[in-house]
Amino acid sequence: MEHIALLDSGVWAAGFLKKDMFHATADNLISRLLSAQTILVVPEIVRAEVLNVVLHKSLNQSELKSINEQFRTLSPFVQFRYGDPKFWNEFVPLQLSRLFLKTMDFLVASYALYWEVEAFYSFDENLNKALRRIKPEIVKLRIRRGRVIEA
Repeated sequence: MEHIALLDSGVWAAGFLKKDMFHATADNLISRLLSAQTILVVPEIVRAEVLNVVLHKSLNQSELKSINEQFRTLSPFVQFRYGDPKFWNEFVPLQLSRLFLKTMDFLVASYALYWEVEAFYSFDENLNKALRRIKPEIVKLRIRRGRVIEA
């Protein structure tokens, strides 16, 4: 059976940016998941947010291009996915009363639920708490005092 996980944009960005405070943790996590042949689904909004963060932190177009290429070379275990009409028209409206999050976090959490991932990783504890209330078994990280604790 294939294991399917969704990594929030903060995990991906930290994995790509060596100066990020969570770089070592993210790099280890991503390497471990890829070694275990876990399918990592990447919603289009996560990919866009990662590239935006990279560009704003590095201010380097060539680094941005390199990271976008790295993303693409992680196939087949990294799969870019896009929201379909059922997600936007039927599923998202039902989540509005269950997930009280800023827009990007709301969409990422909704994708995790919609695609029924088996594991969700985020360095954003508010996002983790919101998903823990609905589906605690998929949330794999806790952030305490700036430290990452795996569940």
